[in-house]
Amino acid sequence: MNKTSICFPFVVMLFLIVVSLVDAQTPEVIAQKTKESSVLLELMDMNGRTSQGSGFFVGNGLVVTNFHVIDGVKSGTAKLVGTEARHEIEGTVAIDNKHDLAIVKVRNLNAPTLPIGNSDNVRVGEIVYAVGNPRGFEGTFSSGEISNIQARGTARIQDEVLQFTAAISRGSSGGAVVNRFGEVIGIVSETRDDGQNLNFAIPVNFLRTLLNQIGPVNPFPNNASSKNKRELGYATILLTLSIATFAVIWFLPMVKIENWSTAIGVAIGFGSVKTISTAIVRTDSFPLGIKSILASTPPKGIGHALGCEKCILDLLSYAVKFPAYIVFLAFLLGITNVAIKKVELNGFFKTFFVALLIVMCEYLLRLLFVGT
Repeated sequence: MNKTSICFPFVVMLFLIVVSLVDAQTPEVIAQKTKESSVLLELMDMNGRTSQGSGFFVGNGLVVTNFHVIDGVKSGTAKLVGTEARHEIEGTVAIDNKHDLAIVKVRNLNAPTLPIGNSDNVRVGEIVYAVGNPRGFEGTFSSGEISNIQARGTARIQDEVLQFTAAISRGSSGGAVVNRFGEVIGIVSETRDDGQNLNFAIPVNFLRTLLNQIGPVNPFPNNASSKNKRELGYATILLTLSIATFAVIWFLPMVKIENWSTAIGVAIGFGSVKTISTAIVRTDSFPLGIKSILASTPPKGIGHALGCEKCILDLLSYAVKFPAYIVFLAFLLGITNVAIKKVELNGFFKTFFVALLIVMCEYLLRLLFVGT
């Protein structure tokens, strides 16, 4: 074996190292370029609640973010990091709910696009950088490394995710995770508050697929969650509660009612009170904070809710809403027991038990006949 054959592999290795070092960029350069393409999203949902998220440009007026960031959104704006001008988000042009990705169209706003890398080449221990707007602090840039590649995903993403240690917080969702060449290799999706540096990003190759599915603009609201949270009609509210109330107070032995006409009158009265109350809550003048609690719906799952800021608020709101509704019906039963002599329901626990049965019966009726 001659000296040339021995030295050749070392020469090739040295060449590759030199090329790698030349292509790699300094953190300062990467920070500047990613911030130039990053945006702060400010959004309002169907209940009037506001939220913030992150995103980055992948085309003319096209911004990538998370699906959960725009899920249930009624309207929103986007602004380039470090600027003041806010631009309307027209709607979505592509959605991948399974991988928590969305591409939105922003009116009259454009910026340089970030180069897309290949997430199949990502390795554990690789240095990465994340840029976003945690808690509204615009253009926050942090460094870390790929700590693991979770093949089974998380509670939100039922597919492969990249686990990384670069610092993020609520509001970072949708921001870019880039490698030392400034290429996007992931999109920030979630962080876990029950541990340290448990942060997860969606591999960018899922975004590559979504970029090929871009279509016309679908104005907000246009996603599955919004459709699931559609408002019930007043006739439905009146009928379901009236039927549920009649069924419980007429057939339950602990409630004494002289005749069926009295039971029907009480039932329609309950339905009417709730229908009128709902109409008042839905007015624009009603306080948004209370409205958001009363209009809340249960999230898709406990595991999902614990990893999603918006969904955990829904979970907490619904946890308050359910017992409050039972107290409301128990209060109506108490008034009925005092005001109508033909109705007799004595006892604190009996009253709340009857109220609970009415709520359960009403919920079952909605599942059977309304589907929500």
